[in-house]
Amino acid sequence: MNQLFRFAAVAVASGIVLSVGCAKSGQSSRELTILIRMMPQQERFLQDEIIPGFEKENNCKVQIARFENQWDIERLLRLESGKKKPAVDLVKTPFEMTRVLVAKGMMEPLTEIGDSQQVMKDLAEYHQLPNGLGFIDDAPYYIPRKLETRIFFYLKSKVADAVSKYESHKERIDRELKKENGFGLPDAYTLEDDPNKWDFYDLYVVGSIWANESYNDITMGRIAHRGARYGGTALFFVDRALQLGATADNIMNVKGEALAETFLWEDVFTRNGLYNIGIWQDSWEGSDIYNAIKDGKVFCAWMQQIDCFNLHGWEEDPGMPGYLADRDDMGLAIIPKAVSFALDENGKPVAEGTRAISTGGWWWGVPKTSGNKALAYEFARYITSREIQARECSQFGMIPIRKDILMNLGNVFDEGWVGDIFKVSVEQISENELTTVPLDKQFSRVSQQIVDTWYEIVVSPEPKRDEPLSVEEMHAILEARNTTDGEQ
Repeated sequence: MNQLFRFAAVAVASGIVLSVGCAKSGQSSRELTILIRMMPQQERFLQDEIIPGFEKENNCKVQIARFENQWDIERLLRLESGKKKPAVDLVKTPFEMTRVLVAKGMMEPLTEIGDSQQVMKDLAEYHQLPNGLGFIDDAPYYIPRKLETRIFFYLKSKVADAVSKYESHKERIDRELKKENGFGLPDAYTLEDDPNKWDFYDLYVVGSIWANESYNDITMGRIAHRGARYGGTALFFVDRALQLGATADNIMNVKGEALAETFLWEDVFTRNGLYNIGIWQDSWEGSDIYNAIKDGKVFCAWMQQIDCFNLHGWEEDPGMPGYLADRDDMGLAIIPKAVSFALDENGKPVAEGTRAISTGGWWWGVPKTSGNKALAYEFARYITSREIQARECSQFGMIPIRKDILMNLGNVFDEGWVGDIFKVSVEQISENELTTVPLDKQFSRVSQQIVDTWYEIVVSPEPKRDEPLSVEEMHAILEARNTTDGEQ
């Protein structure tokens, strides 16, 4: 994989987007509304640092509309189509929804908005990966906003503590695992002190140590991932299934051995108390995990780049104070390697997967109902211009999608913790190569089904389950459940 591709494909968790309502002199409308979802810090930055310049340059007024859940976008645009004067002109669109909206006939091809040759010239400024993902049926529908992936966040002090206490927990963990997999710890197992070398069994070991040690006079599970009924949670399970070799068909049907292995690991972690129960009891999203880290209730989690920026914070920016008691305690690594839970007679995983998870991101799209298509296009180009994108990337950890910035990364990003986020993210993108979620217009619906499946067979199984399952038994549960769902 070439260097440019490897740098191109990282980005931040939830994008920054604007709504603008503007028009240059001579145009009839002076307002443009953009539908977005972003973190408060990003919205403040855009309102204070980005929107004023666009408004002044275009003699216009920017209006912001917000959505809470990516699955709400289709519903909101459908409501727009029934209005005499639709308001939404530009949508910050997550990758999982790009094809859904086009398939529903809700988005305008960019070449229908302006001169097609100029549009193609404009798009050539962006890296081929995000640019190509904005094409559907050979037509350009989206301007790239950012690419993103997940990396592994951990507290250095707590990993060091687990490593130092491993020998005192080894026999207990071995007995615990023997009840689950019939063997115990993998043969010749040692706990590496570098999470970049970890696999799923290492996660189990450190999670078990943390769950059985008292920190701040509390004993609890200290590993976390998202648990709300939304796309961010589904993506965690899809990524794990991809690591274990899942095909697009496996994911779209919520069946197959890789999904069974994914939910089997979830079942083992859940029943043995390795996860913080707030994941499902309080339906955690990213900000909930931030606060749990701040409160000493979570020691590691899967995070996007903006998550890491928010967790660390900027010392000089009161709007981003961070969530860490000690900023130097932030550790980052590529995703732990997938291995099967089952071990063979020699104590080796029956199957080994990879560290490759999906690369996704956000794109700008213009709805067919927009009354200001040309202005919407201009705004999407403005916010992805070289100057504006460089400022956003430096502030929020976005690795850019513009070629002219990618060729000069050393002049954009600082060393230290900022550089660490980009370095690890680039390494993760290199592992991912061309891995994405299934490019299927039904993926959004399936994402909901995946989260529902996790809740029903892992979080709240009926009847309650105390005994371990084999991957074959989990496979049968998925087969029965999702075959029935498909027939409804």
